[in-house]
Formats: sequence, structure tokens, C-alpha cells
Amino acid sequence: MRTNYTLFISVLAIGAAVLICGCTGPQGDGGLNRTNETPVGENLTVGEVLARDGNFSAFAQALDTAGLGGTLAGPGPYTVFAPTDEAFSRIPETAMAELFDDPKGILAETLLYHMAPGRYTAAGIAANDTVPTVQGSPIAVDAAGESVTVNGARVIRADIPAANGVIHAIDAVMIPPDVILLPADETVANVTENETAVNVTENVTG
Repeated sequence: MRTNYTLFISVLAIGAAVLICGCTGPQGDGGLNRTNETPVGENLTVGEVLARDGNFSAFAQALDTAGLGGTLAGPGPYTVFAPTDEAFSRIPETAMAELFDDPKGILAETLLYHMAPGRYTAAGIAANDTVPTVQGSPIAVDAAGESVTVNGARVIRADIPAANGVIHAIDAVMIPPDVILLPADETVANVTENETAVNVTENVTG
């Protein structure tokens, strides 16, 4: 629904303003930035941590829009690969609008693709070639030294604790293999000559 999309854009704009005012992302050489300074998170659910951390406002709003906010309040445990607000801001407007026009369908499916059953620490992720997801399709893991990517999205902040799981911040939104988006922007999808719709199989990185 257009109201959902308008609200989401407002949240995204607020998140961008916070970043401009001085919140910076993880620094370093591209390796994992492990979070261990927020023990209070261990008393909060994954959903509560996402809502309170200023870097995941867009993801938290998307979860609520899709009706999945309560899912991450359950016992779990869950591992969540949470795209930052900056990652969401790179998605072309046409693709974003299409996702939010179907909140219980492709938006929900896309968000569930960012959740894994069980608790995977950074070390546990790096030790696997793939990680299962609640959506059903596994995500591919590539670990080289201290750098870890999932489906090409880089883990930029790892091991954010929660009472019912763990969160890893990633720098791109992952799209499930079976999510279909109309070909509105070639930066989002590869369109063949005779296709009227495309299967987006890569992360949206702008």
C-alpha cells in the first residue's frame, strides 16, 4: 500500500539525518567489527534491539509493515542479518515501492530471507558455506580472513547480542532467488530481451 511506502520513506529520511549529524559506521579495513559493549541487549529481544539501535530504523519499520515484528519477540533463537538504513537507501525507488505494495507477500518473504533459525555467531557463520533461512532458501557465505559476506552483502558489525538471538549488520539488502520484481531499473535486475518480469537473484547495492 502507498501509505506503507510513504511511512517507510519518512523513517528512512530520519535515519539519514541521524547519520549526517554524526553517527558513523564501523571503521577499519573491511574486517568484522564485533560488538561487545552493549550487554543491555542481552536482556532485550532481537526485535527490541533493532528498534532501539539507530542504524536499523528502516529494517524495523519494514518488519512492522510486513507484520513480522512479533516474530522476533518469540523464544527463538534467531540470527538476523540486518541491513543498515544506508543499505536500504540504495534500493531504487521503483523496487522499494513494489516491495511495499505487497507487504504480506514479497516484502515479508524478503525480510524472512534475512533471518536464520538458531544462533550463529560470526565465527559460526564463517565456518559454514551456507546458512539456512526462515524463508527457506539458504544464503551463501564467503569468509576470507576477518571479512565475511553473505550473498555478497558484507557483515560490517557482528555479534550484536539479544536475549533470543544475535544480530549481524550488513551493507546490502538481500533478495531471495524466487522474488519477482518488474524490470524498472537495470541496476536492480538483469533483464533479458523477451522478459516481462525478472527474477532478482543478487543483492540490491545501488
